[in-house]
Amino acid sequence: MKPFKIDNKKRRIQKKLFLGEFAMLGFDVSCDTKIKDFDNYDMFVDEFIDYIDALDLSFGGGGLELFEGFICHAERYKSVTNEQQAQVVSWLEARKDISAVRVGELVDANYF
Repeated sequence: MKPFKIDNKKRRIQKKLFLGEFAMLGFDVSCDTKIKDFDNYDMFVDEFIDYIDALDLSFGGGGLELFEGFICHAERYKSVTNEQQAQVVSWLEARKDISAVRVGELVDANYF
């Protein structure tokens, strides 16, 4: 998708299009898991979503051996911070059932 010019748009239009100060930043996350059965997978996903919710973030994605998705802020017009991104990475790396964690840089969640 072609990027929008911001300088020729009024603030009201920027808000409707999630541009400029209204952009919502998020990031891709993927990790290799050692999880082989669905009971442990369900437990991992429940714990991960609880942790993400505690940080006021949202996650979309999944997968058993390759767990991947996108994380953005749960509130409208808010962005994920570098600190929140680092917290998610630390939480994933601290788990014994995760072997490798990869994250992307913060990107505009509406136009990536």
